[in-house]
Amino acid sequence: MQIKRRAITVGTTFFLAAATGHVMQNGDTISARLRGGDTPEQPVLARVEATAAVLAPAPNAAPAVTDPDPAVASPPIIAAAPAAVPEPETPDAIVEVAALRSVPGLPDLPSAEPKPLVAGTLLAARVEGLDRGYVRPKTAADATYSVFGIACADNRLSLDTSARAMLRVTLSAPCFPNERVVISHSGLIFATATDKAGDLDLMLPALAAEARVDLHIGADEVMSATHEVMGLDALNRVAIQWQGVEGFHLSAFENGAAFGMPGHVSDSQPRDRATSDGGFLTLLGDPSVDHPMLAEVYTAPVATRVDDIVVEAEVSAATCGRALDGEALRMAAGSPAEIEPLSFEMPGCDAVGDFLMLSLGPVADLPVAVAQGGK
Repeated sequence: MQIKRRAITVGTTFFLAAATGHVMQNGDTISARLRGGDTPEQPVLARVEATAAVLAPAPNAAPAVTDPDPAVASPPIIAAAPAAVPEPETPDAIVEVAALRSVPGLPDLPSAEPKPLVAGTLLAARVEGLDRGYVRPKTAADATYSVFGIACADNRLSLDTSARAMLRVTLSAPCFPNERVVISHSGLIFATATDKAGDLDLMLPALAAEARVDLHIGADEVMSATHEVMGLDALNRVAIQWQGVEGFHLSAFENGAAFGMPGHVSDSQPRDRATSDGGFLTLLGDPSVDHPMLAEVYTAPVATRVDDIVVEAEVSAATCGRALDGEALRMAAGSPAEIEPLSFEMPGCDAVGDFLMLSLGPVADLPVAVAQGGK
């Protein structure tokens, strides 16, 4: 029967387990007897503790069936009592653990509260200090390149003197090709442009012994240079300047010359600055740049006889019927330049093609007046 086999198996297992326990607990004694030696004086089993057990049916076993033969009755199934489960720690134990932290003789740990990491504290202060005084080295990525793909060198402005107290202005601005340049010197101002390589080279009549020249390139770049000029005490200079393409022109009449004669110096006959015939005229500014600013400067040695200097303006479709404004500058030998306003009230457009003229007199005397319409 199934119940008998289960009971026999359980009983046999229990017997084998008991026998194995006996051998392991009395191993020394059994070994001594087998060798024929004396048994240990100290008993092997020092103490026996009773273990409670109860009879219970096997798990998932079928109900017990009464066997008519008592000799083959199944042995009872012995189940061990469940092991004691430790109870959770009581609140008193927690209090005892917390009390250990303040036991006399042990150091009291300071209370630590979280704080934000701000500048001026520990690592933040050291990291912030690393940036102080640091200058990042320049590399090729920081360079500005010209239209030809060449890294731009620094802009260079130089002044040099030439005969007749002329200043040679040389500008190298590789990253400012075809750029508008405004040049000013002792009240004289005009606009020109660099070439396709960013270079500029021109001659400028000096108006001061300590000549300072300022250049405004584009919108933001400003450069200045100063140079000593010799020979101004032997020269007289008169200049006019205006804004726009249409404006004024200077004419100087030397040694009794009439209009168009060899002694008549004008924009159409300016003479070379190295001439030995008398004075010469320098035309400044580029009328093709945006917002043109133009100027003309007449230079004459003090020994040159200048009978009259005339300012003229043509009546054109661009100038008729409005005021034409500008400035006149005069530098007598050995004296600083003086600036005065110059204004022409241009006639109506029915006078297009006519010219307005204003006599300024000899170089030594430069009266500047407001000219009213006329030829």
